[in-house]
Amino acid sequence: MCGIGGIQSRGRIEGAETLLTEARNHLRHRGPDGEGQWVSSDSSIGLCHTRLAIVDLSPTGAQPKVTPNGAYALTFNGEIYNWIELRAELGKLGFRFTSNSDSEVLLMAWQAWGKSMLPRLRGMYAFALYDSNARTLFCARDPVGKKPLVYASGPGGFAFASAIPALLPLARAVGADLSLDRCALATMLLHNLRHVPEPCTAYKGLCRLRPGHALLAREGRIERMWRHWDVTAAIAQARETASAGAPAVRAVLERSVELRRVADVPVGSLLSGGTDSSAITALAQSRSNEPLRTYAFGSDADDEDLARARSMARRLGTVHREFYFDPSEQWTIFRKILAGHGDPIMSFQLLHTYQLCRAIRNDGLKVVLAGHGADELFYGYLGHFTTARLSRAIRLVEGFRNVLNVVPRSLRPLALTAAIAPRGARKAALYQAYAERVWRHIGLSDAEYLSGEMRLWGELGPHDDYIDESNFVALLVENAHSVTIASDLPAMLVPVEIRAPFLDQDMIALAFALSWRTKLPDDGDPARLKAVLKQAVSDIVPADLLYAPKRGFGHGIEYQDVFVGAWRKKVDESVSAMPADHWLNPKWVKDVRKRAQNGDRSEGSLLGRIFSILAWEQQL
Repeated sequence: MCGIGGIQSRGRIEGAETLLTEARNHLRHRGPDGEGQWVSSDSSIGLCHTRLAIVDLSPTGAQPKVTPNGAYALTFNGEIYNWIELRAELGKLGFRFTSNSDSEVLLMAWQAWGKSMLPRLRGMYAFALYDSNARTLFCARDPVGKKPLVYASGPGGFAFASAIPALLPLARAVGADLSLDRCALATMLLHNLRHVPEPCTAYKGLCRLRPGHALLAREGRIERMWRHWDVTAAIAQARETASAGAPAVRAVLERSVELRRVADVPVGSLLSGGTDSSAITALAQSRSNEPLRTYAFGSDADDEDLARARSMARRLGTVHREFYFDPSEQWTIFRKILAGHGDPIMSFQLLHTYQLCRAIRNDGLKVVLAGHGADELFYGYLGHFTTARLSRAIRLVEGFRNVLNVVPRSLRPLALTAAIAPRGARKAALYQAYAERVWRHIGLSDAEYLSGEMRLWGELGPHDDYIDESNFVALLVENAHSVTIASDLPAMLVPVEIRAPFLDQDMIALAFALSWRTKLPDDGDPARLKAVLKQAVSDIVPADLLYAPKRGFGHGIEYQDVFVGAWRKKVDESVSAMPADHWLNPKWVKDVRKRAQNGDRSEGSLLGRIFSILAWEQQL
């Protein structure tokens, strides 16, 4: 787990070493165990790296990794969990290894298989690999985007990094457009979004490589970009296995946990006392010869989540520690997260994760397992009952789409907007309607800006039933702030590596191959959310935890309470300081603030996202 960066110019890079050092300095928090950089003999390309040593702790695991003949160079962030299997396969092809690292396996895999290596990888990753023979830079990102990669292109070449702050000096060097992208920023105001969704960033000339995508740059120009994750085929292939139901889920989860236990440092586990973390912890402990180190986080010693976690820890015999929320630190941590991300983002889960991971790091651990993604894959939120009802209703009215289309767009309820859109484009239509209603307040009109991205994923995933389409798009676009970003950004500021077995690509394919009716009970009982998953782990998670009411990380800390309470003064100062010509329209913002302070909880959530943008702008 590391920080990466690099630049490929259309000629000689002036001051390459200095540029890479500046970028690397912004990545040091991601990799305090080592750092390095490499520049090609003709100074046309440079790579940098900061290292969090997890696999092969010796100097042979250092990066950038360069082949002895200098023909290939790699900077890599993440973990290839099946690297041992791939190494054995490459060994049969005649390749010889000088380290015990997954990074060297990637270098050899490129030489053996080229870009077709990607479907063989099982892990979380973002990397850039330079091939001097072809003069190409090959960049790739894991299927669901657990590891970040942001890039820039300009007249002077191509650049990339793990985070925007590290990319900015490289982007300036290649002449990328660093003006603010107001449409991208304004997507944060829509419905459930709490972040600027990929591939956009707050800057017009900076983009995030989409999850499951790769690109090839030659001599500083992006030559090709494509999706390497064939998710449609993966889901189709998993349907036969999915017919087994809970046993199939259990088998994939066991394999996923086992792969993520491989490390040359101790691996602990986050334990909330809920189904997801309890199941992962139980499986990990059953395969360990020593007591697992587990960690829980809550408001105080009387927190119900902590009591559940204690109970599970006693049952499993883990070495358990718990930590408590410190509200006095919230503001400082929020500012740190904004600075580290480089884009505005608003999720209190990030603040809690930072506090917990910092405590874990101070306890001497730097790798933990976590349950991220289970609620999105197996439908664990109360709101999924509403989506299920909408899904059934859409099925009933699909045959009347032509008739319903005559209802003017301005008069359509949001549910009707989704109902009459084509399959695969229903979530996109919903967000386009939100944009049309919200963006008019700030003078923006490009409502297609986000819906195109949602259509891209909506058409690739399962979309016969709206609930599956909605949740697949949520996983890849809408909920990234609470799934993939939440498992990287706050943890890597410490840094701690979070490994998420539920976000394994085989688990994702299986989950969406299952009928949604196996996940949600017909009786609407909240205790039976994620029904098929609970069946799969019922022998290792006790019933009193398995069917306890859903709470969640940071339960009870509401946006409304913070933005009209503890942070009210900071919110008021930010809103009052807005210039009269601010693009967000100060009059509208003040109206939102007033409604939120008068108790409108939906406006409290919107106010939080507005405040995130304003707070981020103040750091520029």
